[in-house]
Amino acid sequence: MKRLLLLILAIVASQPGRAQLLPEQRRADFEQLAAFVSRAYAPYEWKRERFGIDALRIGPWLERVRAAQSDLEYFEICSEYLASLRDLHTGFSVPSSFVASIPLGVDLYDGRPLIDSINRQELPASTYGFQTGDEVVSVDGEPVADWIERVARLQSFGDERATRRWALDQLFFRAQAAIPSAPRINAQARIVVKRRLTGALETFEIPWQVTGVPYTVSGPVPLPQATTLSMEDAAPAPRPRRAAEAFADRTPPKFKRLRGFGSAFPAFDPPEGFRLRQGQFGGSLIYSGTYEAGGFTIGFLRIPAFPTASFSQTTMLRQIDTELAFFRDNVDGLVVDVMRNPGGSVCLTNEILRRLIPVPFRTLADEFRPTLEIVELFRRDVEDAKFFGADPVTLAFLEGFLKDIETAYFEFRGRTGPLPACGLTVDLTPLPGYAGPMLVLIDEFSASSADAFSAILQDSNRALMLGRTTPGGGGLSLSRPVGFYGEASAAVTITLGIRPRTTQIAGLPSTNTLENNGAWPDIEADIMTEENLLSGGRDFVEAFTQAMIGHIQRSREPANEEAPARSARVGP
Repeated sequence: MKRLLLLILAIVASQPGRAQLLPEQRRADFEQLAAFVSRAYAPYEWKRERFGIDALRIGPWLERVRAAQSDLEYFEICSEYLASLRDLHTGFSVPSSFVASIPLGVDLYDGRPLIDSINRQELPASTYGFQTGDEVVSVDGEPVADWIERVARLQSFGDERATRRWALDQLFFRAQAAIPSAPRINAQARIVVKRRLTGALETFEIPWQVTGVPYTVSGPVPLPQATTLSMEDAAPAPRPRRAAEAFADRTPPKFKRLRGFGSAFPAFDPPEGFRLRQGQFGGSLIYSGTYEAGGFTIGFLRIPAFPTASFSQTTMLRQIDTELAFFRDNVDGLVVDVMRNPGGSVCLTNEILRRLIPVPFRTLADEFRPTLEIVELFRRDVEDAKFFGADPVTLAFLEGFLKDIETAYFEFRGRTGPLPACGLTVDLTPLPGYAGPMLVLIDEFSASSADAFSAILQDSNRALMLGRTTPGGGGLSLSRPVGFYGEASAAVTITLGIRPRTTQIAGLPSTNTLENNGAWPDIEADIMTEENLLSGGRDFVEAFTQAMIGHIQRSREPANEEAPARSARVGP
């Protein structure tokens, strides 16, 4: 079956001119994509002012669209257009189930593409002698550095290193939904590897594992001769959901897949003497335990994601409540790990924050760039409140939100004031939880709601941050079909996340937005080193353990109760 599919792909690839969209059809589809950005993209002004990116000046893009030689080339131009916004929640995808994969993991360690996982059941050492820590030099004659540069232009994670790591992660997992040209492969990949111990170059032939059906062309589609098309014609009817249910989800688009995203297990081996509490069973949505260091008992809690399903949210909160009650009485400090957390439910994020911040605080708000669909969802909130007899205070809040939404809708490039994506207010009160010294592990893949989670803790002066700056995925996303002819999809950011306080970070403008302005580490520590790869993250674990010990000690000194010193550096 796999050979047959690859034969079909080879035949299609050898006939690039058949059944392609006409230049006029590609232009119409691209203009509709740009219209979607114009209509719904909230951070347009922010991107233009900070990066000089004007997404509505599409002349150069239309020239590239006109010159495209195939539908796949055209789709990659669309991908580059949205990726140029440097936005975690924005991206382009094609309607394809095609995936070509090889059971081999590779990531950037010390800036080099090193193998970090091998499925030995499918790639036995007797045939494939490469090992963890070996460097991948090229695949099918293309240097890995060139692959990263090419593929990184198709999707953006906001943070440059995160984008490059995502591109490298796709080297052996080529999903056409995110990489339109993914079906252009041979039956086997020719992989050149540089051995870590000897420096020798070795070549391996590994067959691709292919699933799904490729999407190679969009035509033939007749071109109407006298038809006026508009974006509104393609927009689906509003879903029968309330605004909070529709938009209380801060997660990257699903096609921005990354290995390890949302994994319950940490990116490092547990500290020596670690006593596991949660995470040993399939029903565990968190990973937790304790260990001893420096004369203190340190608690550890990994939150791998903020699930959106109601049952999962209830289960996670119950498990977190159990752990926090234990930590409250049995540890001297708590390490919370949100590295490689893809985000999720805004409401769940706020509920967990209420258990970790022991004083009243302000959470992230959102400024909406409303479409008619969003206006109708907020209007339905008011109608529901009246029908079900909501109390006057609730009704007043909802009517105020609707007025703000309607006002922005009728303004040129209008955007609302800061509104809560969940509940009636961004001013939250604490719940019983954990109030002791806390350190949060962050990286460039602490995304979306994990971004907001870390930023709120930082803006509330609640926790010490260790790791790398989060990507700054600061909005809620809306995904819709785009293209009357090409049948693709696009996700754009419809809100601008507003932090509780204005931040002033070196190299960045003073701002209170979360977009491209995530939580920054008080203590910089990089897990992506060769030494950490080969040792199971030993240096990184030592870095956050020593930071936690110091934080506990400072918290017990009356003169230094407020906050630890900023911008320290620990680890490699």
